[in-house]
Parts: sequence; structure tokens; C-alpha cells
Amino acid sequence: MKIIVNSLDLNDAVAKVSKALSSKDVAPVLECIKITADNDKLTLFATDKDLAIEKTIEANVIVGGTFLVPGCIFGDYIRNIADSNSDIALEMVDERLVISSSGSECNISTLDVDDYPESENIGGEHYFAVQEINLKEIINNVIFSVATDDSRPMLKGVYFEAKGYTLSAVATDGYRFAMSKKPLEEEAERISATVPSRSLNELSKLLGDSENVLKIYIENNFLLVELPNTKLSTRLLNGQYIKYDNIVPRDFVSTLLVNKETFEKSLNIAAIMSRSEKNNLVVFDIEEYSMSISSTSQYGSAREDVPISLRGKDIRCAYNSKYINDCLKVINAESIKMEFAQHNSCVITINDSDEVLYFILPVKQIV
Repeated sequence: MKIIVNSLDLNDAVAKVSKALSSKDVAPVLECIKITADNDKLTLFATDKDLAIEKTIEANVIVGGTFLVPGCIFGDYIRNIADSNSDIALEMVDERLVISSSGSECNISTLDVDDYPESENIGGEHYFAVQEINLKEIINNVIFSVATDDSRPMLKGVYFEAKGYTLSAVATDGYRFAMSKKPLEEEAERISATVPSRSLNELSKLLGDSENVLKIYIENNFLLVELPNTKLSTRLLNGQYIKYDNIVPRDFVSTLLVNKETFEKSLNIAAIMSRSEKNNLVVFDIEEYSMSISSTSQYGSAREDVPISLRGKDIRCAYNSKYINDCLKVINAESIKMEFAQHNSCVITINDSDEVLYFILPVKQIV
């Protein structure tokens, strides 16, 4: 086998598929990248059996073939020799991969391709169709709310449901709840799946801002996303996601409207004093025309006043500022609506829109 390929193209492909390499102490083949050369295409593939990423690039394939190379060593070497004006030659010699470029050469032992696990056969009638930019946004709108501990494994993923012409995504860690909705390009029968947050983080990095329509296949406990020249598949989380229909309150004692940019800036300033504290506590004192945001720590105190429009009674409440700030970072709107239930739990939405909904529990220690 002998190939000549652009060094930057190869470096980009290796960097992308390496995200699926196993980080655990497993079989050596799962630490490898499988590379196939055929018809002037070079296809790189990596998997840890839960997540798999495939990337195809153009190459001058002089002699085709397939080989298995240790991913970390191969990736480190390619990254260090990649240059905008250079090509890299890859050639198999006596079961070793010889890599050569201008002034550089090394050889790496390869492993037996027959020992590598076969990829899952996914792709059929069970799919939903969504614009690439909408898939990226719906992931980013909720993924920060997934749980990070192992006590409730299903909460370490995002629950997706495609039904009719709507795609919904839900995530919660028990302290906050996030929901987002985006339109589908084709009518879908009800399809649901809980996707691990790690896989969604990597998928989000691969997605662009185009309006290209992607088909997302869900079969045999796997999800597959096909992008131009790139595929990502992931094993789904097994089990029943929590019943969340009654989590968000429907009755509120107060509702306010506030400019999103002003609120976000003031929250970040007011929260500076509480960043060293465990719960990032900020206190809201809400009156008819103004919301005061304050924090206190051993270093001092800070306060910011924000103009608002309030309907309902005055409110004094406290929240983890990080939970609110995470929501504000992804909301794309001029103003937001905050609704407060009886015990100061808060629902944040965009006024007159169901694109996002965030439900945040208050911090209890407040006078």
C-alpha cells in the first residue's frame, strides 16, 4: 500500500476521528485508527465500541489497502509535521507504516486489521430529518444541563424525541432542567432516544451552520449521523428516561421581562464575589421596575441593578449564578421572560417562543 496525501487534510482527519479512541485500559486495537485507501480516497475510522467516527479525505492512492495504526503516536507525529505546503507519503513495508515528508521520516508498527471490531450496520427507515444548524443548536441549548455523576446513568445523556414536524431535546441533572425544540424537515413517526453527552459534544464540534438537511438514523440501540465525508455513530443509553411532563410548574406568582444582554452582563459582574463559593450564590431582589442582583463572600460584596417589567408580587430569591448564566449564553433573543412559582423556582424562556425552556431550582439558604 502506498498513498500521498495533503498533510493538513490528514492532520484534520486524524484529529477528528481520534475523539473516538478509547481512553480506558482496553484491547490494543481500540487504541488504533483504521485507515483504508481506495479509489483516491483515504478513510479513517476509530471506535471505542460506544462512539465511532469516520472521516474520508482526498488522496493520491498509488496502491490501495487497509492498515491499523496506534492512534496517539500516529496523531502526534502527523500533527507535528503537518504543513500547509507539504504532502505526506504513507507506505506499508513489512507490516510497518513508513511516514515520510520533506526532511522527516519515521516508521510505526501496525496491528492485524482482522482483530478490529466491525462497525455497526445502521441506516434504514427509522430516522428523522433536520437542518444541520438546527441540530447543532438544539444540542448546545440543553447539553450543559446533563448530570455528570454516575448515580443516575440515564441523566448523563440528552433525551431526544422526534414526532410530527418537531424535534425536542431534554436534559436535567436534578437541579435544573433544559428543553429545546426545533422543526423537522420531514414528518416523523415518534422516535425517541437518550444519547450520551460525550457523543453529543463530539457531534456538536463536527456540525456546521449550514441549512443542509441531515438524516439521523436510530436503530439497534445506535444513533448514526451522516455528514459530508464524515460519519458519527454512538451507542444509546439503555433504560427509561425520567417522566418530565410534570417537572415544570404551570402556575406562577410573578413574571418579568428583561433585556437579555443587560441581564447577562449584570449577572456576571454581580457574581464575581461568589465564584469562590461552592454554590455561586446570587440573590435577586425583584420589584416593579428593578431587579437587584447581589453576591457576598469573605472578599466583599457586589450589587447590580437591572431595569425590568414585572407583573405580580415582589420576589426575593437566590440561585446558583452558573445555572442561569449557562442558559443566557445560548439564548439568542433580545429579551427573556422569567416566571417564578410559589417556592421561587424559576422558568426562563424567550417571550412568545417555545424554542427553549429552562427550569431552575432556588438555593434554599436565604433570609
